[in-house]
Amino acid sequence: MTTPADTGPPHWSARPYDPERAADRETALAFFTEPDFHFRTAQPDTRAEWELLGLLDDGTRILLADSVPVGLYAVEDMGSEHGSHVQLDLRLHDRAPGHWWPAAYRAVLDGLRWRRELVRVTVRMGEHDARGLAAARAAGLTEEGTLAHVTLHDGKPCGTVFFSQIWAPAS
Repeated sequence: MTTPADTGPPHWSARPYDPERAADRETALAFFTEPDFHFRTAQPDTRAEWELLGLLDDGTRILLADSVPVGLYAVEDMGSEHGSHVQLDLRLHDRAPGHWWPAAYRAVLDGLRWRRELVRVTVRMGEHDARGLAAARAAGLTEEGTLAHVTLHDGKPCGTVFFSQIWAPAS
């Protein structure tokens, strides 16, 4: 798996993850070999293949930078489907430059907001996840607090840090 040349901001796109497509399964599983690819899991490199594939659902999309797969994301409605509140799970592979995270976040949200009203997006990161925490902060998300001791990472209890972005509802 390669990363596009870092000559400027990439062109972002995405496509649905297709569990029937061998290349999609191979791409997703390769991401999870990174010990800090925390897409819906605190310990990606210790899970069995069937467990990893269970983390990928109909809402999972493969994020592309200049047509090259660089990560995964999924959006889930929180509350009612018309509540305009979503949870975003976003992860880029470890070779993606740090400045890509805020750009990827903005690209994903721009696409969502083009299709529907968003009032609130929630992003969760494990407090052990230095790369994810740095990315959320670099994207300018509001840190709302930590729910302590809800996951295990390397045998130690860790919390989940909640971040958000809120917009005024459309009138």
